[in-house]
Amino acid sequence: MKKLLLSLLLIPLLASAQDFEYIGIRAAYTHSNKSHNLGFLGISLNSFDDGSGSAGGGWDSSLPTGTTLYAGAHISSHANMPSKVQIIPEIGAETSLTPLAIGFSVNTHCIHPRIGLSGANLLGTYIGYSIPFREQTAFEGFTLSVVLNLFNPD
Repeated sequence: MKKLLLSLLLIPLLASAQDFEYIGIRAAYTHSNKSHNLGFLGISLNSFDDGSGSAGGGWDSSLPTGTTLYAGAHISSHANMPSKVQIIPEIGAETSLTPLAIGFSVNTHCIHPRIGLSGANLLGTYIGYSIPFREQTAFEGFTLSVVLNLFNPD
């Protein structure tokens, strides 16, 4: 199990061949429908286009765009769980065309698609729906997340 978790955390590093230029730190706060509050801390691989060039194919990309692959862990505390502190590993991807963004993540509790608003993939607010894998999960139903993705796009 430890090897699986380690490999999930290192998957974003394999994506560097996909023209991801910026490694960053990702921090987030998530509130789930079950009134659970979770913090998130992880690493991210980011691509960023400030909108000054063209994307090819006749499409003029005058809006900032970005894509992020990330891995990390949610950390939460629940009085009604067998273990008072939970650490939930997660991997995910997000893409944004400012101001709209979509994302998808998988953790040990659920699959989590989401949509929201993003400021050039640096700061975002997302609403999503968690589809749980198991009973007594911290993620179930609608979620609200605020994400801070710290990287230096030069």
